[in-house]
Amino acid sequence: MTTMTIHVEDEFAETLREHARSLGVSVNRAVKDMLAPLLGLTKKKSKKDNPFMKFCGIISHEEAERLRKVVAEQRQIEWEMWK
Repeated sequence: MTTMTIHVEDEFAETLREHARSLGVSVNRAVKDMLAPLLGLTKKKSKKDNPFMKFCGIISHEEAERLRKVVAEQRQIEWEMWK
């Protein structure tokens, strides 16, 4: 693996940091993900690739429990609606 340094304006750097933060990834990963398709280096997806892995570990246990309760409420069947 090689380390590369580029010189960019402050506004560019901050916008790149915000973009990476919004994706929940490092600046390094965000740059790689943006450049790979332009360079024809996209990897082929396997059945093991999970598009939701980027969300793992980003919320607290309390928030996860709250979400579980909300989802459970949404899964309740309203029998009156189906008559």
